[in-house]
Amino acid sequence: MSAAGARGSEAANWESLRVDSSDVMPLYHQLKQQIREQARRLEPDTMIPSEKELMDLSGVGRATVRRAISDLVQEGFLQTHQGRGTLTARPRIEAALSRPAGFTETMTRLGRSPSTKVLLLERIEASPDVASHLGVDAGEGIYVIERLRLIDDEPCMVERTHMPERNAPGLIDQDLCCSLYELLASEYGIEPATGSETVVAVNADRHLASVLDVPLASALLATVRVTTTSTGVPFEYTLRHARGDLLAFTVALDSGATLEERSSADQLLPATR
Repeated sequence: MSAAGARGSEAANWESLRVDSSDVMPLYHQLKQQIREQARRLEPDTMIPSEKELMDLSGVGRATVRRAISDLVQEGFLQTHQGRGTLTARPRIEAALSRPAGFTETMTRLGRSPSTKVLLLERIEASPDVASHLGVDAGEGIYVIERLRLIDDEPCMVERTHMPERNAPGLIDQDLCCSLYELLASEYGIEPATGSETVVAVNADRHLASVLDVPLASALLATVRVTTTSTGVPFEYTLRHARGDLLAFTVALDSGATLEERSSADQLLPATR
């Protein structure tokens, strides 16, 4: 076993990995359960044995190992990094969707250190789809703001926000590395009151993979948010793509709530680049 794998074995007994081909449970599922149990004994960011080492230890093929690892990454128990290998995952940060709150406010309230990098800021004409979300005419001037959100200096989420220019004239000259909601409240008297947010699962394209520092096609959580003022006027249409290994969204449920099924995520995530 490699030095990295050996260090992981200090807390986890990787030599105990065994699968039973006579068991009705699929081999990858048996292996996944055992890797999960070993990973739970380790500190976050601890490297686990390589694919080859797991094959030798368990006696299964590469495809079986890869499927087990892939499932555990999707479930948030493991994380993969190009050039580093597979590591135990850190606990996800849970952000509530019960009220319209900004990233900076939410992370600060959770005791984390948020920061922002502006990737794109421009004025364009609203497409029919974006215009319908913002309640403006197609062709009207809007701002498009794409920002990279970081938690403790690690890339966490990409937000692409669309806002009517008429609601915040001169916004393009403002510092958008701070809280956008605080800026809108102090400079333009706009405060979020209500909104809707839909969460779907997507895979990282080349742009998102590069910005978020994850492998191409990694699983991401995507949300579509429309936020309105107390008078019911939409002022924000935002697409957010978050790393599922770092962030989770929680929703408060009540007995009067209903679930609305959507037939296609494509309707929620239009191509805006």
